[in-house]
Amino acid sequence: MVPALDEGRALGATLLALQHLRPPAQEVIVVDGGSRDRTRDVARAHGARCIRGRRGRASQMNRGARVASGDLLWFVHADTHVPVGGVASIRAALADPGTVLGGFSPRIVSEAAPGRTLRFMSANNWAKTFYGPLVGRPVSFARGLRCLFGDQAMFCRRADFWRSGGFDEDLPLMEDADLCLRMHMSGPRPGAAGAPPTRGLLPPRRRRGRVRMLPDEVRTSGRRIESMGSGLYATYVHARLGLGWYLCRDAERPATLRRLCKKYYPDTRNAR
Repeated sequence: MVPALDEGRALGATLLALQHLRPPAQEVIVVDGGSRDRTRDVARAHGARCIRGRRGRASQMNRGARVASGDLLWFVHADTHVPVGGVASIRAALADPGTVLGGFSPRIVSEAAPGRTLRFMSANNWAKTFYGPLVGRPVSFARGLRCLFGDQAMFCRRADFWRSGGFDEDLPLMEDADLCLRMHMSGPRPGAAGAPPTRGLLPPRRRRGRVRMLPDEVRTSGRRIESMGSGLYATYVHARLGLGWYLCRDAERPATLRRLCKKYYPDTRNAR
């Protein structure tokens, strides 16, 4: 599913890439958060199912997951182009019962200079998949935790997604990293191959779920980064937001992130 808000200009190319998937996706759902441009018209013109949702990326993606008919969920941002073999790659990754969540390798491309890769930001986005959990949660890293973000086109099983609670709709940002942590902690579903046994006098040690980044690339617009003026400043902003999420207590996170969002993203639209 694709969350969208005033994405009429970018959405068409994203949906075209989804139409070219081989094998095809079972369905493509665009969840509109109240657009005032041609977003809904573009979605319908490309054969996508377009539904309304409450504004906010986490809320929109949960809304799409509720109406989706398939067993596997794929969350694609409105300015992200997926690889043609994406469906096959997802099925292969989730054939491993220990894998609960996955995403693709990020490639950030310039909007100001079409075709040019923002190499520093692409490399940093790739690397922070590993160094974030390695520094912040080394034991979880050793047990399979990786930190994915929405522009990596995250995917999972529908059952695992809802068992962990879905996206936290109270968070204006970092809902993707938050989901990675919760799905890792939830682990494989009980009874899955490789999951710990459920019988015995003592409760079993819960196995943690594996969060994976696949080598296939997804291409995402660098428009937000370019609007900040430099990749270094964008890196600082993203680090500030990440630390704000990680260092806060659970109850304080929504208010802290809303304050940071207002400071660094004054238009209050989707941040990345």
